[in-house]
Amino acid sequence: MEKAKEAFLGTGIRHPFRISPSTGKTSMIEGVDNIKQSIRAILSTKPGERLYHSDFGIDLSDLLFENTDEGTLKEMEKRISDGLMKYQSMIIVDSVDFEVKSSAGLVNIQIEFTIRSTNTRGNYVYPFYIQEANQF
Repeated sequence: MEKAKEAFLGTGIRHPFRISPSTGKTSMIEGVDNIKQSIRAILSTKPGERLYHSDFGIDLSDLLFENTDEGTLKEMEKRISDGLMKYQSMIIVDSVDFEVKSSAGLVNIQIEFTIRSTNTRGNYVYPFYIQEANQF
């Protein structure tokens, strides 16, 4: 992607926060990586967690212990598509697919998107754990 188009996608503070060893300043993130970081923040934030933006995020927590049947996955798809449309206006969500790994208690959420300003396609995979991690 051209540098000018990449700059249009914005710059933000890298999460988790860190200091850049080369500059000694706050580490920043830009372009498509900034969009992917934003998607992760939207999916991993439950509404009510942000003090001054209390409606921000997508609530998947009530689906945590549900059976991963077609109905549950459709509900997840709707919530994710609606939430990304609301909170990440730089993209168009093309598809939301799921890779269910029941034995691992994991659903990989695969999001295909198009960046509106550049008409460039991208994807992001978000691991959603449907069962509590346990070594025993």
